[in-house]
Amino acid sequence: MAGITTQSSESRLLQEGINAVVTIEYDDYQMEYDKIFETYGSEKNYELDVALSGMGLASLKPEGSSIVYDDEKQDFVKNYTHSVFALGTIITMEAQMNNLYRDLVQKAGKMLKRSLVHTDEQLAANVIDDAYTSNASMDGVPLFSTAHLLGKGGTFSNRFNVFTALSQSAIEDGWIAVEDFRDGAGLLIDAKIESLHIPRQLRFVAEKLLGSHYEPNSANVATINTVYDKFPKGTHVNHRFATTTDWFMKTNVDDGFKIFNRMDYTFSQDNDFGTENFRSKGMFYKSYGFTDPRCAWGSGT
Repeated sequence: MAGITTQSSESRLLQEGINAVVTIEYDDYQMEYDKIFETYGSEKNYELDVALSGMGLASLKPEGSSIVYDDEKQDFVKNYTHSVFALGTIITMEAQMNNLYRDLVQKAGKMLKRSLVHTDEQLAANVIDDAYTSNASMDGVPLFSTAHLLGKGGTFSNRFNVFTALSQSAIEDGWIAVEDFRDGAGLLIDAKIESLHIPRQLRFVAEKLLGSHYEPNSANVATINTVYDKFPKGTHVNHRFATTTDWFMKTNVDDGFKIFNRMDYTFSQDNDFGTENFRSKGMFYKSYGFTDPRCAWGSGT
């Protein structure tokens, strides 16, 4: 029966003479989403972020003429609606009693927590995996777009126009572009690159690019590497990124990648009165996303 561990589920473990029980427990990577997302607590079923535009540039006031007035305005609203994610398992009384090698009840909680952690990590990675296709921004376009809307008119880009492979020149160009980020009224903001985020397939490319004071792949050992030590918060591999070539740089802009935690990992268990089956479940209640797309610069796709 699906979801129920019976004696037949692990029939060989009812007999003596087994040397080892394998492939059921492994080491896991340390949590990776916290290198991208900030986590906030929540006491509601959803959270709202509201984007505003301030006043723009001052204008020339001719003698005898009135000044020009400007105002603040509401631009966009980002809604984070939390969802519950849960998993459970049932173990029959007979399976508990007759398994000679594994304490199924004790292991159940550990295995459930592992499943929840992997789910949590994957849901966060999905925000990045969908960054070029899902209309998840406040302004109705994907996270990485060449047509983000400014509140008082105009657009801005937070990605290359076409896919651009990770390289020294790509990092330089992205860095320069981020330094021209504007607020909703078109005024410059002090946006700075903080970290580089890559799939595992780009690990060694990044190490070659960033691992030396000297320019990579250059015969001139006196040429400096302009991107060496440019990421104060480091380079981070995420093993759940779906593409092998896309990469992005995270900025210091506030209210970027967010996770709202309505309920952290929660576990409970009981025994069914009629069957004496052991039942265990785990769940959490969260939402994942981003608010200000100026939080990152993408490679394009």
